Amino acid sequence: MDIKLNQVIFHLLDSGASEPVLSDRPMDMDANLYEYFTLCLEKAFASDDGKNCRFLPDSAFLQEMQQNQDFIDLSRRIAGVVFDQMLQYPDIPSGDLAIVDFSVQGVPYYGVLKLNYRPGYTHVTNVMGNGQCSTIAPQRTILPGNPKADEAALIDRANLTIRLIEKRYTMDDKKDFYLSTRVFSCTQALPEKEKLKAVCETAVAAVQAAYPEAAELEDVPPFDGGTETAVELMVRNQAVENTIAVEDVRARIEEQYPLAAPAFDEALAETGVTPTDRVTVSPARMKRLESRSFKTERGIEIKIPAELCNSDEAVEFIHSAGGGLSILIKDVLV
Repeated sequence: MDIKLNQVIFHLLDSGASEPVLSDRPMDMDANLYEYFTLCLEKAFASDDGKNCRFLPDSAFLQEMQQNQDFIDLSRRIAGVVFDQMLQYPDIPSGDLAIVDFSVQGVPYYGVLKLNYRPGYTHVTNVMGNGQCSTIAPQRTILPGNPKADEAALIDRANLTIRLIEKRYTMDDKKDFYLSTRVFSCTQALPEKEKLKAVCETAVAAVQAAYPEAAELEDVPPFDGGTETAVELMVRNQAVENTIAVEDVRARIEEQYPLAAPAFDEALAETGVTPTDRVTVSPARMKRLESRSFKTERGIEIKIPAELCNSDEAVEFIHSAGGGLSILIKDVLV
């Protein structure tokens, strides 16, 4: 990803204080800081906790962003709104807020990165008389040790979309989001990992309903590793550069499980995922999808590459009359 940082301004939002500490100028960026914030942005783009949203027509933030060309003033206003929410709702954690002016392959963006504090310890040396004594002291405002924002907003200034990573906190006696509802005023959308889960579960349920018996499948992919394994493998195989197009999944169901296609369409419509959606899958989650894990009641766990679950030459699944499953692994090297 070709990310170019233009400027970063850093504000301190500690709800234990009566006011935020707002900067009047951008940070001086050395190579280490440049790399730190670049990695924060890359991870935010790649995270499957992110959700693709659009600003609501009456979004006060959108109007402010379009009218206010003073980056420093805009950043201070964002920090002020976030701090007000923190004071009103103590469940929202304190942290530092980095507002980033950057571009991705020439497209202008604003990034809002919230780095929540962690408790920690540091060493302290005290001089007493003719000697000195070292000890450790608790610190409650330690920043994350790795370059990853806990909450983030990546705002595409060209098409006015926003990729949001947010968490629910207790507000007015219930858990809710505050970034999408009270700071940016944007649409609610499913996180990418929830979209993937919805697509997989909907596809599995549709195939299981359409083909309740293995014999009914005939020439289409078998149930060997279980319907869930076969269908999830089919979904994963539609990924291109960590992106799965729902329409590609639909086409593959139509081709391999034709009787399940209508049920898939009907059930998918109830999940909030549209036929034209594209689901971003993080590299870490793609790696987890490459294998299938089986665990016995006694705690023995077996992990098998997904592509081998449908290969009788590598592994055989034996279904008992009582509904149990046994696994026969072939060509074991000892």
